[in-house]
Amino acid sequence: MKLPPLNAVRAFESAARHASFRLAAAELFVTPGAISQQIRQLEAHLGVSLFHRLPRAVRLTDAGQEFFAAATRHLRGIAQAAERIRPRADTVTLTSVPTFATRWLMPRLPRFTHQYPQVQVGVDASPELSDLERDGFDLAVRYGEGNYPGLGKRVLFDAIVVPLCSPAYRLAHFASGSDLATWQDVRLLHENPPDDLWPQWLLASGLEGVDAQAGMYFSYGLLALSAAIEGEGVALQPVEFVERELASGALVLADHRRQPTGRRYTLVWPERELRTAVAQFRDWLISEIDSGPALAQLPSVTKPASGPTQ
Repeated sequence: MKLPPLNAVRAFESAARHASFRLAAAELFVTPGAISQQIRQLEAHLGVSLFHRLPRAVRLTDAGQEFFAAATRHLRGIAQAAERIRPRADTVTLTSVPTFATRWLMPRLPRFTHQYPQVQVGVDASPELSDLERDGFDLAVRYGEGNYPGLGKRVLFDAIVVPLCSPAYRLAHFASGSDLATWQDVRLLHENPPDDLWPQWLLASGLEGVDAQAGMYFSYGLLALSAAIEGEGVALQPVEFVERELASGALVLADHRRQPTGRRYTLVWPERELRTAVAQFRDWLISEIDSGPALAQLPSVTKPASGPTQ
């Protein structure tokens, strides 16, 4: 296996990320001409053009986009591995599914940094299933059935979803109740398959006359929640992700029926002695979960439904 020139790969990744040779040069403390030369060297090695050179900009070719996706992923992994083996005891890196990282962790993270100001935290929000040892992460939050052999683990919470919308949307659409006719007039805010839970919730709630495929689709649940806050419709998400919005009144329950999904959010870590900072972050995160609100007050749907297949 013959590797491409790594300095040229680094120059390419920076130029592709900034869509600019000039900004890449500033980031790497070289001249734009040096960046251009490195990229031409890489293109010669690969035998393809990586950029369209426009009068005032550069744009990736199809081959460039493919190479950039691989290059940025692996350079990030190298950087994270370097951070991991560097002799610093006060760092912790976490990889997490995006909705958990954005909606649950970020609002609470200042509490950890206030309690442990000496610990430097790195959070990678990605749907990719990372290998902790290979990719250089200390901890991971995963969404699935909870089977992670060879890792220490703690289930954080089961993914039990409820329909959520803005107060104005609820007043406009649910003032007369939550029957079949009402739901037929509601815009559903979906996650892209296989994470779309509306068909299961509607079936379990006895609302089989509602078109479970109609509505708006989003790549992540956090985007569906943002649309719900803006009054675009009803999103189906765990209440753990909207505690601030429920408390402030920015979101309300459109319906009290909840839906177990058969999936859960699980914290995992390597089965070995953890560095002090990593153990502190793990224990803090678990304590935050243990002190959080429960769903016991919400009535369950009457019919069980299976969770998503993936």
